[in-house]
Amino acid sequence: MQLVHRWRYRGHLHIWDGTCRLRDRNDLQGKTTFAAHQERCTDVRIRPSYRAGVDGPCAATGSSDSTAKLWDDRGGNLATYKGHADRVARIAFHPYGDHLATTSFDRTRRLWDVETAAELLLQEGHSRAVYALAFQCDVSWSVSGRLDAVGWVWDLRTGRHIHTLTGHIKPILAVDVAEDGYTVATAGEDHTCRLWDLRQRRCIYTLPAHSSLISAACFETKQGETLLTASFDGTSRLWSTSTYTRLNTLETHNGEVATGAVAAEAALVVSAGFDKSLKRWCADREGEWPNALRCPVLAWVARRGNRTQRF
Repeated sequence: MQLVHRWRYRGHLHIWDGTCRLRDRNDLQGKTTFAAHQERCTDVRIRPSYRAGVDGPCAATGSSDSTAKLWDDRGGNLATYKGHADRVARIAFHPYGDHLATTSFDRTRRLWDVETAAELLLQEGHSRAVYALAFQCDVSWSVSGRLDAVGWVWDLRTGRHIHTLTGHIKPILAVDVAEDGYTVATAGEDHTCRLWDLRQRRCIYTLPAHSSLISAACFETKQGETLLTASFDGTSRLWSTSTYTRLNTLETHNGEVATGAVAAEAALVVSAGFDKSLKRWCADREGEWPNALRCPVLAWVARRGNRTQRF
């Protein structure tokens, strides 16, 4: 794990040296801190580094100031993406690292050229704010979740809407696509997580996952056989995507869990909460290794080899 990013309400981005094993509170060493935006950051993602021609790690941030920005690991601003008329909700890199997608409370979804900051695609016509988004691993399509409780699937080759995911009764706050390329998870304020098979174009199971809104839902990064959900009920839970049974419940934080991620084969879980802490869990043993990060955290990400994990 080479880099760890986190952000705070006042728009500062923190970059940490994540090469340590994080076995005690003093392991994680600060690398740099800088003011990324004048208003609070809403999302951060590390650019995929395996594409030819990408030199060195860099990250993108979204903000309430209606912009997204690209940064190097020393805090240098490489590009600014302007066009939204309201705050940016979520951002996501195209798996090849050459495009950046943004969603916004201005009810649009936009695609940008990472290098030139040119707007390549503007998708309008939404009835409510577009919030969550994720790319399919082989980049044929992407999925977005809206605050009107509807998910949309987009063909990346044509930019057209090709399928609608309906069933949630409250806003969708999280989406993810499994490594198989056709299983999608959506979750949100109705306390449920829905699993969809896009080959069959239907919901295949609904998990009554939590007693409060679900802030994050993500598949483990290798096979997608385990799903992690994080919630404002203070817990993170691991689920089998084959039997739809709960594998583990982690009483992760003193208060709402903002986000989380699960590593390959569900051997490692990381969570971030509004109790100002980031925590790393060995899920098999139900152990906890809290670290020394203390600030209001919305989410963080780490790059492990050529894989990007969102925490």
